[in-house]
Amino acid sequence: MTGSVESTQSNQKRRSWADSRLLVAAIFLASLATSAAQFPKGRFGAGFESVTLARNLAEHGEFASPFLFPTGPSAHLAPLFPAFLALLIRLFGYSSVFVVMASACAMLTQALQNALLPAASSLLFSDRRPGICAALLAIPPVVNLYIPMWEGIYCATGLILFCLYSARQVRRGGTSGLLLTGVAMGLLALLNPASVLVAGPWLVFLLWDAVPRGRARVCVLVAVGSVATLLPWTARNYSQFHAWFFVRDNLGIELYVSNNDAAQPTIYANKTNAILALHPTYSQAEAAAVRDLGEVRYNRLRLRTALDWIRSHRDRFIALTLVRMRLFWFPDPDVDAWHGWALSSITIASALGLALLAVRRRPVAVFTAVVFAVFPLVYYVVQMDARYRTPILWLSLLLTGYLLVFCWDAVAALRRARSAA
Repeated sequence: MTGSVESTQSNQKRRSWADSRLLVAAIFLASLATSAAQFPKGRFGAGFESVTLARNLAEHGEFASPFLFPTGPSAHLAPLFPAFLALLIRLFGYSSVFVVMASACAMLTQALQNALLPAASSLLFSDRRPGICAALLAIPPVVNLYIPMWEGIYCATGLILFCLYSARQVRRGGTSGLLLTGVAMGLLALLNPASVLVAGPWLVFLLWDAVPRGRARVCVLVAVGSVATLLPWTARNYSQFHAWFFVRDNLGIELYVSNNDAAQPTIYANKTNAILALHPTYSQAEAAAVRDLGEVRYNRLRLRTALDWIRSHRDRFIALTLVRMRLFWFPDPDVDAWHGWALSSITIASALGLALLAVRRRPVAVFTAVVFAVFPLVYYVVQMDARYRTPILWLSLLLTGYLLVFCWDAVAALRRARSAA
């Protein structure tokens, strides 16, 4: 009886510190401080497609010409992040104030992401402690790269919020809540189309795990909200390009510059060789081709060229793909040594955490395994960049935290057993 009382008191004490709002606030402030320390690394000058699109949208009212040379109407990037930057440019001008404000928004979003990890952990594992461990791992700048000129930070934070919000709404089953869940999913797609490879499996997991009946109704309402959100951008693209595609039209150019005789596995390596002559950001001839052919037709022609090269150079394509697969999960330490080693360690620990979930027959293991299997697929066939993993890095961190808590509990149990003996 005494042991049972002590165990109950221990669990209550554990819950009290894990549920502390003060701890969440401390995580937020610490994350904000480490992000602020990286402020000088945030650049918003020429050559960043999101910034170029934002400037054209703010100054000329056109979502056009994402490259250094004028190319006409564009769907090269998803619209939401450039539109956000355009709003900041309209408010503060294309100036140092804009850079400060855009960087501040990225810092706050990164800090919010880390502060949400305990809540996400409670949702996935019914235990906030793995999320606290994950947040402590994410606070140092060696894990989360501070890249405010791209949408990865916002996408990761948006996906955590989506999982938290949709779990509540799907369980409640209210019409308005499910429609708003679809709207949120559509907005995430307009931020980064690859987000549907996380949001989609999550909704399937919720339907399987938490909705015993009425699943068709949930699917219909979420689909209606998503379609309604995507419809204006899709209609704009069809009116501009007379073609249907999902949010972005850039697959052709990305495959083309990533798979050819001069291609290397990473963007960093490709910027040092002749590959620059193939991309309209750097090549005036390629930019002129985009302008003359139109962006959709240009991408279709480049897609055909890339697929022809892949068919005729299968061994080289397989070799490039295998290296890119490895780099997605185990980055080379030669570009940023601490970041490379940190992410490689988290990959190993999260794999062990996922295996532990599977051994314990936790259904969330299926969701995480599916995300890890499908999300990186498109990034395996294009030149690799460190920012591509950002939207799902929080899942790896949570699994690492889950493993650390398991080890802690195992050691604590062993000590209690020895004390009792």
